[in-house]
Amino acid sequence: EHYAGAFPLWLAPEQVRVLPISEHFQDSASEFVGLLEAAGIRAVLADRETLSYRIRDAEMHKVPYMAVIGEREAEAGTVAVRKRGAGKKQEVVDRAEFLERVKGEIVSRSLD
Repeated sequence: EHYAGAFPLWLAPEQVRVLPISEHFQDSASEFVGLLEAAGIRAVLADRETLSYRIRDAEMHKVPYMAVIGEREAEAGTVAVRKRGAGKKQEVVDRAEFLERVKGEIVSRSLD
């Protein structure tokens, strides 16, 4: 096994983990997971424990993308994205743009 559990996006059993900041944003996060799954992306909604625990858990499980949804993201239709290996660097992108980016990476089967 060449990846030590850090599989490329197209091969990872869980491609995106969606993390609502609190239970108030659960509906928005669930809706986003539905969009991802409808596009054929393997996504999981993580809504237990604290946000910091969920982020650490996603890092430990080497999930390629974490999508954090809070008040600003829910209102604007965006998502704060953290990519595996990028540390705490986070970028806010439109949900449709993120969806297309992930689909493009899966189709290209890049090893990043």
